[in-house]
Amino acid sequence: MVAGAILVLNAGSSSLKFSLYDQRSYALLADGQIAQIGADAALHFGGETFATQAPDHSAALGAVLAKLSEVSGPPSAVGHRVVHGGEMRDPALVSPAVLARITSATPMAPLHNPPALRVIESMQSLHPSLPQVAAFDTAFHADNPAEATTFALPESLRNKGLRRYGFHGLSYASILRRFTAITGQPIPNRLLAFHLGAGSSIAAILNGTGVATTMGFSPLDGLTMATRAGSLDPGLLLYLLQNEGLQPSGISHMLNHESGLTALAGYGDMKTLLESEDDRAKFAISHYVYWAARHAGSMIAAMQGVDGVVFTGGIGENATIIRSRILERLRWTRIDPKRQVWVIPADEEGEIVQAVKGFI
Repeated sequence: MVAGAILVLNAGSSSLKFSLYDQRSYALLADGQIAQIGADAALHFGGETFATQAPDHSAALGAVLAKLSEVSGPPSAVGHRVVHGGEMRDPALVSPAVLARITSATPMAPLHNPPALRVIESMQSLHPSLPQVAAFDTAFHADNPAEATTFALPESLRNKGLRRYGFHGLSYASILRRFTAITGQPIPNRLLAFHLGAGSSIAAILNGTGVATTMGFSPLDGLTMATRAGSLDPGLLLYLLQNEGLQPSGISHMLNHESGLTALAGYGDMKTLLESEDDRAKFAISHYVYWAARHAGSMIAAMQGVDGVVFTGGIGENATIIRSRILERLRWTRIDPKRQVWVIPADEEGEIVQAVKGFI
C-alpha cells in the first residue's frame, strides 16, 4: 500500500467498516471492519481477526488508524458514508455548516447519523487539516418528484423537513455508474432496482434518475427487513402509545431491533432462514417475498412500466431463491429473467471514492 491513499469510512450503529483506495488509480488496496464495538469488539483485516479495545466509535477509529499505520502512510483524504443528509443534494466537504446539517438530520436517522458524526469529529481531532468528504445516502433520491416525497400533512410540519427522503442511495448510484461496464448493456429506461440485505429497499429509476423509493422519512419504511417491520399503519403506533403502555423509546427499539424477520421467525439472517425447515422461517420468507413484490408493483407504477430489473445487497446478490420467488410474483410484467435481470454487487465504498475525487 502507498502513502496518500483515500480512506473510506462507513460507521454503523455497532461497527466501523474501512477501505483504502489508491489516490491515482482508485483501486482498492485493503479493507476491513471493527465489528461489535463495545466490550466484544473485534478487528477484521487481511483475512485475520484481532481482539481490540474499541468501547466506542472514537476508539474504533483509533484502532483502525493504528492498524493501517503498520502498512500505509497517513491518508490524503477521507470519505464518509452519512445515511441522512437532510436537504443535502450532493457530496460535501466537511465544514461546521455541513456538520450542523448532519446533526439536524439526526432525529430522522437516530441509529445512523450519530456514529458517523462521532467518527468525523474524532478524525478532525486527530488530523485537523485532513480533507473529509461526506457522501449522503439520501442524495440519490433528491430529484424524486414532489408528489413522491410530500406527506399530506399540515404545512407547518412540512416546512420543518417532514417528507420522504429515501435511502441506500450510494448503492443505487453505484449500480448506475457500473451498469454498462458490468452488463455490456445500456441502462434500461425504466429500471427496477432491489437493494436487499439486512436493510432492504427498492428504487424506481427512470432514464437514469430515481423517481420513487420504498424507504421514506426514515429507513424504517417499506419492505420487511431483518429487524425492521417495514410499512405500518400509523394508527398502529397510536394504538401502542395509547393502549399498550409503550413509550416512544420502547417503540423505537422494537421497530428497529425486534421486528421484521426477527419478529416472525426469531432471527433475521436470511441464509439461516433458507436453510431452516421451521414453519415460522418459511412464513417469514414468504412474507419477505410478498412485500418485496407488492412494493415493486408500486415502483413499476411510478415508472409506468419496467424494462429491466437489478438486484444488489447481501440477499439480492447471494439468495438465488429469493430473486426467483420475487420475479415469479412479477411474471405479469413479462420481464425475461435471462435478458432483463442482472445481479450487480453493491459498491457503496467505491461511490464514496468517486465523491472524494471531486474535492482533491
